[in-house]
Formats: sequence, C-alpha cells, structure tokens
Amino acid sequence: MRMDFQQFYVEPDNISTHVFRLTGDECRHAIKVLRKKRGDALSAIDGCGRLLHGIIERIERDQVVVSIERIEENVGEPRIKLTIAQAIPKGHYFDLVVEKGTEIGVSAFQPITTARSIVEPTSRIERWQKKALAATKQCGRSRCPTVASPLPFDAFLQRDQCDLAFIAHEAAEQAGPSPLALQGLRAITLYIGPEGGFTATEIERAKEFRVVPIHLGSRRLRSETAALVAATKILHAAGELG
Repeated sequence: MRMDFQQFYVEPDNISTHVFRLTGDECRHAIKVLRKKRGDALSAIDGCGRLLHGIIERIERDQVVVSIERIEENVGEPRIKLTIAQAIPKGHYFDLVVEKGTEIGVSAFQPITTARSIVEPTSRIERWQKKALAATKQCGRSRCPTVASPLPFDAFLQRDQCDLAFIAHEAAEQAGPSPLALQGLRAITLYIGPEGGFTATEIERAKEFRVVPIHLGSRRLRSETAALVAATKILHAAGELG
C-alpha cells in the first residue's frame, strides 16, 4: 500500500456511510496522472469541512470507489471567518486574491460594486469558485471558501452580519486590529476598494455601520495587494498565522 498526501475533492452527494466515490476530473487525475491502484491510500475533502481518509476498494471506468477509514473535521480551518468584500480589479488579479486568500485562511469572498468600480464581475463567479477549490486542496484546508454573487457596496453593508468590519483607507489613523480587539469574535469583514479607492461618501457611509477604517502603510498598494496584506494583518492579529 502506497501512502501520499495528495488531496482530492469529493462531492458531498458521492459520500455514503462506508465509501466515497471520485468522479469526473478527480477520477481521471487519480487514475491517469497519479496511477492510483486498488489498495492505495487516498484522502479527499468534501469542501464543507470534512477530510476523508480511505483505501481504494475498486476502480471502475468512470469512478474510483474508496472505503472510508476515518474522517477529520475542519482540518486547516481558521477559528475566525474572514470575508473579503472587494471591488474587482482589472484583468485576472482577483484570481490572485481568491487563490492566495484561500491559502492564508480567508473564508469567503464577496465581489462588490462601488462608485469607482471599473469591472462588472457578473460572469466570473464559477471561475473564481474553481480557483478557491483548487487552492483549498493545495493548502490542506477542508472547507472551500465561497465566492458570492456581486452586490452593490451599500447593499452588502446593510446585510453584512459580521461581528466587526474594517475598510482599507489611506487616510485612516488606525494601522490594523490588535489581538485584544479580536478576542471572542467569530466573523470579520474586510472591505477593499477599486483602483481609485473608496469615495469620501462611501467611507462615511461605512462608518455609519461601525466599519473601522485602517491604513496599510505609507506606500500605495494595488487593490489585490491591499486585500492580501490587510487579510494577513487581521488573521495574524487573530492568532491564525502563528
């Protein structure tokens, strides 16, 4: 029996009490690329918080059937749910935010439209969700971050149910959260503006909802860089990055 740490994705509907089944691209990758055989160990996530370990029971033309040995819950998952609500940057830079954000522990991505938004993010949700899943498998998490349908900035402000929220703004006095400020919190939202930043009106509107402005240093950062730097600061303060 060969042992490795390649992590697959299994759709929740393909999990039963004693076995799970890899189908589609995951099945082809296991058979054609990794040359998996009957009796090999295989691990897969369901994207909902479970990591399943098992032994390949049989290989069929369109599926790999794995006998479940044990299940772990919430492997690699942060205690705090961090959502990045971001105006989508031009090009494919939001791909980077989704991929690297997933790796560092972001739990959800909410595309927003703002007064200075350039890109309308209506047709890329499926692409970004696939990027999140690939990054989830790569980094050893068990719960795949969600990428929501886009909302106007004000609409998301009104429906956001987080415990605390921050908004990146170059004129802010606060550099970031302290570990003490994050104690006991379960959900945080981080607002990131477009290339031109948030307008003064949008900043004031955010403050009405008790969103805390934070700055990211003296250098001007690209939108995608700002998202990852700010998310890292928050997760580090929360004790999620060592």
